[in-house]
Amino acid sequence: MDYNVGKFNETGHNIGDQIWSIMPAISFRPSARTVLRLNYRILEATDLIGNPPSLTKGFSFGLSTYF
Repeated sequence: MDYNVGKFNETGHNIGDQIWSIMPAISFRPSARTVLRLNYRILEATDLIGNPPSLTKGFSFGLSTYF
């Protein structure tokens, strides 16, 4: 159920938050049981009352082992 549908009664502005994101990644497997992963994320989010979107960018690194 989407609670961000319609307009505010007080102001008549649209209710809603918008989130857009993309996250490409590169993975490296140095052995059969280990994975190293580097991600880069771009996130754009608009808040509930429609302020200009905030832009967040960043890297994350992951290490997985299977035993």
